[in-house]
Amino acid sequence: MLGEDVLFQSVAELAPQIRARRISPIELTEAYLARIERHAASLNAFARVTPDLAREQARAAEKEINGGHYRGPLHGLPYGAKDLLATAGIPTEWGAHPCKGQTFDRDATVVRKLREAGAVLLGKCAMVEFAGCLGYRYPSASASGPGRNPWNRERWTGGSSSGSGAAVAAGLVGFAIGTETWGSILCPSAFCGITGLRPTYGRVSRAGGMVGSWTFDKIGPLARSAADCRLILEAIAGADPDDPTSSHEPVALGTTHRAPKQIRAALVPLDFAKTKMAEPEVKERFDAAVAELRAAGLDPVETKLPEFPASEMAGLIITAEALSTFENFYRDGSIAKLVDAYAPWQPEINRAIGCADLVKAWRMRRVLQEKTAEFFAQWDVIVTPNFMSVAPPVAKDLYDTLPYADPVGAIGNACGLPAIALPCGFGRDHMPAGFQIMAAPWDEALLLDLGERYQKRTAFHREHPALA
Repeated sequence: MLGEDVLFQSVAELAPQIRARRISPIELTEAYLARIERHAASLNAFARVTPDLAREQARAAEKEINGGHYRGPLHGLPYGAKDLLATAGIPTEWGAHPCKGQTFDRDATVVRKLREAGAVLLGKCAMVEFAGCLGYRYPSASASGPGRNPWNRERWTGGSSSGSGAAVAAGLVGFAIGTETWGSILCPSAFCGITGLRPTYGRVSRAGGMVGSWTFDKIGPLARSAADCRLILEAIAGADPDDPTSSHEPVALGTTHRAPKQIRAALVPLDFAKTKMAEPEVKERFDAAVAELRAAGLDPVETKLPEFPASEMAGLIITAEALSTFENFYRDGSIAKLVDAYAPWQPEINRAIGCADLVKAWRMRRVLQEKTAEFFAQWDVIVTPNFMSVAPPVAKDLYDTLPYADPVGAIGNACGLPAIALPCGFGRDHMPAGFQIMAAPWDEALLLDLGERYQKRTAFHREHPALA
């Protein structure tokens, strides 16, 4: 049986060994399945494990590779898919009790593309119910139970891609697929000490995925490194006739070869001193990450974001779109089966919001997009903290433990901008800390370049928890 030293290797490290037949896809799959058997339940990492399918796909991959038909760097690599991505004949339950036993007759486009790339599906990763699009106050808001952090099971994994984050951090999969409406890739990446990429809106097809907020939802990878995210995004990106919002923008993810001194970096620090629940240890780790970027040749210049009520506007639109998406669950009363008590009351909470308010929010969003385009005419990237504290306790109200605003996340998601989450060390109680870099639309290659450059100088992405 393969050991931890192999299971925690990156996709970029495993792929050449699989191609050279030094590592068997079958053996690798069995080792991950055994580790899932030992640890997944204590983390609530999976909604459903698919061992029979995984073994079938691993055998097929090994046969093809041995026969000289190598499909690419994901061939034979085991992964997990967030449980809002449809998998033909396998329940896809959206993290919610009302959807128990729900199945679809075809795979989501992302799952299909990964199958065609030769990746091996180990199972469906747990998630916050309905991807958190109706709001939630406690980490327990999931049919699978609270996402428990591999670094400390009494801490939260982060949502809504909770299982995807836990599975990667715990070495249960080679990589995972998550989704983000607002924070659901970057959050578990930060709290679990892994690397996550939120692509530009439209970069990856959402066909076959649960709709949470139609104009905000995005799909992307959670992995061990920026190099891994590049390989995974290359496999899943591109236009899709089944998703009219997917873009025909060319998928150019190769190295840009731009020297760091040529990159205009805006430094957007957050006010740790005046923010409730902010932790000085996280600020220290962010400052150290900025210093490392400077040593690599980047010159971040402190600046301010465009002034705009982005959080309020984005929150209103997401809520309105989600209430429309899940309308039938309110009509038939099954919304009451959700774990968190907050979501069922959303119609009453938002009853005062009228059609005129939503139209104004749409107009405001357009103004914000124009202001953001002007901002990125002056800057190439934004460097900023991801969170101002480490993962909170699973038993506490998130409104109390994460009370601060997320201005960069609000702008980034409202404008559909790409961002990468990078681990930068450890904060209080030896819990992971992270930061993010955000770029203009379609500039994922630049983010990946900077992420790889940073990770060549640091080893935080190679740290992993010791699971008892």
